Amino acid sequence: MNRVLFVMTSLASAMQLGTPPALGAAAVGDAAALHARFMSCSDPMLRRRVTASLKVLEDALRVFGSDAVYASFNGGKDACVILHLLRAARYAHGTKNSCMLKPKCIYFDASDDFDEVRAFVRETCDVLNDELSVAPVGIDVGYVDGLKNLVETTTPRALAFVLGTREGDPNCGDQKPFEPSSEWMPAFMRVNPILDWSYGDVWSFLRTFDLPYCSLYDEGYTSLGSVASTRRNPALLVGSSYEPAHLLADWSLERAGRVEKPRK
Repeated sequence: MNRVLFVMTSLASAMQLGTPPALGAAAVGDAAALHARFMSCSDPMLRRRVTASLKVLEDALRVFGSDAVYASFNGGKDACVILHLLRAARYAHGTKNSCMLKPKCIYFDASDDFDEVRAFVRETCDVLNDELSVAPVGIDVGYVDGLKNLVETTTPRALAFVLGTREGDPNCGDQKPFEPSSEWMPAFMRVNPILDWSYGDVWSFLRTFDLPYCSLYDEGYTSLGSVASTRRNPALLVGSSYEPAHLLADWSLERAGRVEKPRK
């Protein structure tokens, strides 16, 4: 079956599910149980996606060590995917290597982000504190400055950053699952476990496994940035109201609600 058609079928099945559960320990579940659910997924296409992504993350944990693997979490849909994949990968890695050190989760708190996003990030970090070492980078510290400070001051050195980059993202370029940072940035390894995932794959994953996500995605937003740079996606406007993000039919319009920054 054509890959896009197969993913559309997966997404259609996921759309039959209800709204995501309220965030809490019961919603995110135990990592061992989550890994078991991933491995028993009845959707062949989604299971292949998940299995390949877990392999990338387990390789990162094996090569760099759990305590030198960081996940960048900003509350967006892609960040939710990698966060829960990392939880399952950390469990699988620990059972094979008798090592259950916590990977680290960081977030770059920004005062111009949506209040709903900031609240979702804080609550998620609180819920998962037993599985991940969670710490914010100071408020309104830029991404590059925050990474420089982290790489320079962290012991052991922060060598691997798990990102939610997907092909087609504005800054993706020709990245691979393991991609060294650009020369103008501090030295670290970018880990991209969902590089070949589509917009449909992301929503199929979150809804199939009933994982929480920011409430703004149910209000017509499909890609979240700052308040000033983000609008509801006009492709989801039906009459006078907006449909939820997972109902976007044309995945190429994922960023149609984002306002382009003025060119310098």
